[in-house]
Amino acid sequence: MPARKKQRIQHAQIVLQFSKALRTRRLAAGMTQPELTRRSHVTTSYITRLERATSAPGIDLVDKLAQALGCTVSDLLPTADPPDQTAVLKDQVRRPSEQLTAESDAVTLSLAAQLLARLASSER
Repeated sequence: MPARKKQRIQHAQIVLQFSKALRTRRLAAGMTQPELTRRSHVTTSYITRLERATSAPGIDLVDKLAQALGCTVSDLLPTADPPDQTAVLKDQVRRPSEQLTAESDAVTLSLAAQLLARLASSER
């Protein structure tokens, strides 16, 4: 029976962000992978896999690595970029507008059209 090829796991975006932050912090500290290995008590091959985003660490290991690098856990787990506020607001307007258009009578639609026309003219 032929050996099965190992299937590559598709990790979440935060794993990629973590891998970049780990490598950046290690290099900024002037530390080699073997030195980080000694300080965090994990193997060099695992550090390599973490920096390449081919492995995802447990939360306890993230804490160990942060201590070894002299930083905080949040330094290694950067948050995602905040959503575009304009896009969020457009979506908040679009949904009720679509619902109103689909479900309302002529009087309600006439009032909504007048309101939107006034809002549009006041923006200019």
